Amino acid sequence: MSFAEVSGERIHYEEAGKGAAGQPTVLFVHGAGGSSGTWKKQLAGLRGRHLVAVDLPGHGESGGEPQDEIAGYREFVRCFAQVLGLKRFVLAGHSMGGGIALDLALTYPETLAGIILVGSGARLKVSPAILEVLAEGKHPLGSVKYMYARNADEKILDEARKEMEQVSAQVFESDFQACNRFDVRERVASVGVPALILCGEDDLMTPVKFSRYLRDKMLSTTLILVPAAGHMVMSEQPQAVNRSIEDFLATL
Repeated sequence: MSFAEVSGERIHYEEAGKGAAGQPTVLFVHGAGGSSGTWKKQLAGLRGRHLVAVDLPGHGESGGEPQDEIAGYREFVRCFAQVLGLKRFVLAGHSMGGGIALDLALTYPETLAGIILVGSGARLKVSPAILEVLAEGKHPLGSVKYMYARNADEKILDEARKEMEQVSAQVFESDFQACNRFDVRERVASVGVPALILCGEDDLMTPVKFSRYLRDKMLSTTLILVPAAGHMVMSEQPQAVNRSIEDFLATL
């Protein structure tokens, strides 16, 4: 467990590996209401690389406030990378984190060696029903069933609901508002850095068509669809995800 001061806030991150000289660090960014724990199976399973997974402001063990615009998180990630001394790094983002990665690639492409988009899209519109629940100060527990593969064990879903309840409803509201406002469909073709796109075949939150849209619009992309996985593909099928990430990093 490590901490860094970013814009006056104490920010928590997890770190693994050292990496060889000249290899870019991989910086992992979680999705709405998440934390660095989203990537624990990647930090444990990927070898020979310098890996960092950060808690966004107001999430996990980090101080600060959650943002209701992707641009706010984009600027945070840029500053965080500068504090850690990362020059050109690979940014991996899940769901909302993928939106942050796309926005950073569009705004500061010189900082990136590549991006990894996991269960994400060029637009991240949120169901009005979920926004209504959030507006009432409640947790969107009903969304959990859409986060995993169709045959997911009920114990996994129960654990996910418990984890969700441990996060402030305000955090979810800010994050989902940020997602709902995010739309770079008219700009995404301008992304010039290499991109790996990963999506679970059973993803109901950000369906496969979102990932195919990115593949078709962006210049240098590889799309991998992972069987027997939903929106939480990185924890449902970590070996397949890690293998795809390793193959992608080897091309950079």
